[in-house]
Amino acid sequence: MTGKTALVTGASGFIGRHMVSALAGRGYQVRAGMRDPEHGTAGDGQANVTPVHIEILDRSTLCAAMEGVDVVFHFAALLDPSRSREELYAVNIDGTRNVWECAAACGVGKAVYCSSTAVYGLLTHRMAPVTEGTSACAVEPYGRSKLLGEEAALEVARRTGLHTTIIRPVAVFGPEEHTPFGRDFRDAAMSRILVAGGFQDREFSYVHVEDVAHAAMHLVEYDHASGEIYNIAVSEPVSFEEAFTTFVRVLEKAGRKYARVRMLASISSVLHRAPTLLAWLTSVGGRGSSFVSGTRGTMCRTPPANCSVRRLSPSPCGV
Repeated sequence: MTGKTALVTGASGFIGRHMVSALAGRGYQVRAGMRDPEHGTAGDGQANVTPVHIEILDRSTLCAAMEGVDVVFHFAALLDPSRSREELYAVNIDGTRNVWECAAACGVGKAVYCSSTAVYGLLTHRMAPVTEGTSACAVEPYGRSKLLGEEAALEVARRTGLHTTIIRPVAVFGPEEHTPFGRDFRDAAMSRILVAGGFQDREFSYVHVEDVAHAAMHLVEYDHASGEIYNIAVSEPVSFEEAFTTFVRVLEKAGRKYARVRMLASISSVLHRAPTLLAWLTSVGGRGSSFVSGTRGTMCRTPPANCSVRRLSPSPCGV
């Protein structure tokens, strides 16, 4: 039992819900921050979870929620890449700055910002794995907004002394997952025969949502310097072939509504065994890789099960 109080922003979101549950299970008093506490879901009725109203663009709600808080986990973000640059920047940069300013003003001890490996930019055009030496250099609006959000948090941290940790999860999956990673994989199976097109001999990295939550909690309880940045990934990158085999196995157990998906997956599996034909079809009209390349690096102390926590040196590009 820690006896500490934690605020989770974005507590009704995909990762935020799991963060609330992980903290509650660890013995924290958890404030589940969300825009609509009456209709949000977080904590599954756990006694040490209290829903609170926050708007990350409204500092008054943030400061009210942070009174007496020991640590803040910032997961609230605008994830939809189809939204305008202005909207993405307002939520992911200005909102993050608001969270850090209020946390510092309220005497919060530590804060964790959930960024994304999208900050590394258009990795589909890079063949080399991401390592601790890879510079963050996002150009697309979403990745850029998360990178600038990191800079906003670090600037406040340097100025106020608020202990800050940044995590960059790779593609996240898990129950009720609605991330671009999952949509891309499902949409590929639903709409294209060439599920495997463009992925030959590629590796990518992903992480379960519960491992992201436990990694964030581990880093708060782990004694390290403020301002450090960590990649959160599975211990080893996974080849497309391994992921696709698992995907087909899951589809075999699915209901009738997935019959068409299973058929397309089976055809794709056969085509994937004919690399020359597959390469030709891919060059004509197949989709390119849209998954993050596998990250590699050294493991830091004792990470959560099945998850590597890799420390990086901040090396933003053009921020």
